[in-house]
Amino acid sequence: MSETSHTESHSLPTFAYVAAFIILFIILAVVGDLFTFILGTIGLVVTFAAFYKDNSHDDHH
Repeated sequence: MSETSHTESHSLPTFAYVAAFIILFIILAVVGDLFTFILGTIGLVVTFAAFYKDNSHDDHH
């Protein structure tokens, strides 16, 4: 049996985040009214921006 740790987590590829954002954005546009669309878009952008982790600078230091 292989010894794997369940605490290790690997980040998803960038296209997965972009695809999830676009899918949720389209759902907001189709299902919600204007008020829901505006608030939902703000919430969606804030959520994805808060959980975005940029590792591009870690390679140089």
